[in-house]
Amino acid sequence: MRRMAGALLVPGLLMIGCQSGDPRDVRSGAELVLELETDGRTRSLLPDERLVSDINLLIYNTAGLLEEQRFLSGRQLTVSDGEVRLKTTLLTGVPYDIFVCANTGYSLPTLSREEVESYRYHLAYPDEYTRGIPMSGRLDGFILEEDGAAAQIPLIRTMGRIDLQINRKGLDSDVSFLVTSVIVRNGPSSVCLFNDSRAESATQVFPSGFVLDGKQVQPLNIDESLGVSGTVSLYLPENLQGDLLETGDEREKSFTEGRYAEVCSYLEIKGNYHSSKQHTQAGESLTYRFYLGDGPGNFDVERNTACRVIVCLQGDGLSEDSWRVEKDHLVTRARFDLHPAAYNECRSGDDFHLWCDVSPDDTPFEIEPVAWDDDERVHDLYTFDIDPDGHGLTVHTWKGGSVLVHFKAGPPVNRDTLALVVIDP
Repeated sequence: MRRMAGALLVPGLLMIGCQSGDPRDVRSGAELVLELETDGRTRSLLPDERLVSDINLLIYNTAGLLEEQRFLSGRQLTVSDGEVRLKTTLLTGVPYDIFVCANTGYSLPTLSREEVESYRYHLAYPDEYTRGIPMSGRLDGFILEEDGAAAQIPLIRTMGRIDLQINRKGLDSDVSFLVTSVIVRNGPSSVCLFNDSRAESATQVFPSGFVLDGKQVQPLNIDESLGVSGTVSLYLPENLQGDLLETGDEREKSFTEGRYAEVCSYLEIKGNYHSSKQHTQAGESLTYRFYLGDGPGNFDVERNTACRVIVCLQGDGLSEDSWRVEKDHLVTRARFDLHPAAYNECRSGDDFHLWCDVSPDDTPFEIEPVAWDDDERVHDLYTFDIDPDGHGLTVHTWKGGSVLVHFKAGPPVNRDTLALVVIDP
């Protein structure tokens, strides 16, 4: 996966009194500049990846003691040209560990150096991004060498972004699939701000997470290039589950039960499906599910990354590749077509073929030449052979007259019809 650098550089911390005596006990001004990288996406998108609504700042000395803690709300921040600048004073020549996080919505509690490293930020709901994506950064062992020096602390987003497209080039011409929603399943409900993070149990995930539907998914139904849709983006906190399967086959990348089925994140695409053979009913959906991660056996979702997922649908769109297809809500399209027609003509001595196209294929089906069993004189007009599939028959004609055949399809088609063949009209 490509790591997207996002840098927030924080200038200037608070002044703290110090004792005189040691030449090193001299405080000088320091500047931390928070730089927000952009990949060209517009600010109108939700969430705004560069939005900074608040900042927590914690500075620890060499003894691991918290020397300074500050919470800055949006009214106290100025974002200019993708930068936030703050000022502070530090002892020169002394190493400090500096921790910064943004968009938590509250002041972090007073924490020890060890506690802040393992601090976990909890989301109230899956798309809690109105104040911006939670970000964090740290700078260990920073030494201020001279007054006014700047320190850069890259702030990285604690969430990964999934850019999703649909490739319909390989679909059969009679197949259509229109996306109605995209859902993140098993997205973590919390994330470690300053350390690697993953969900440990079902209690640490949102079973139904970030959701896009309605107009939000329309780019997936409109071609950006021939057969390939536009892109929508979904977000979820880091979830480093690691390499869980020893396989090179994407078709095996799935969990149906057990712990991993509860904590590994996956996407669920729902939509309306139609083909000449099957379709979804009103209010029901065809569902594609696929697990996230880098490769067939990996289930990592990394923070501050952008992962592109292209769902390539082939043939009837129902085969399983790196995804599972839930077909429970598909119904077979009932079909009952008589060929060549209800009224037909031929000459004596001809072999004439009558048949019905019927679906589903396992529909009960009966063919009965009318009066064949009751009137021996009919046998002088023709004989017949039933087709191997049981859906048609060939009439072998001998002399002028008429042939009447009854075709009957059982459930779920429940239709019947008569076909007439006039010999030597």
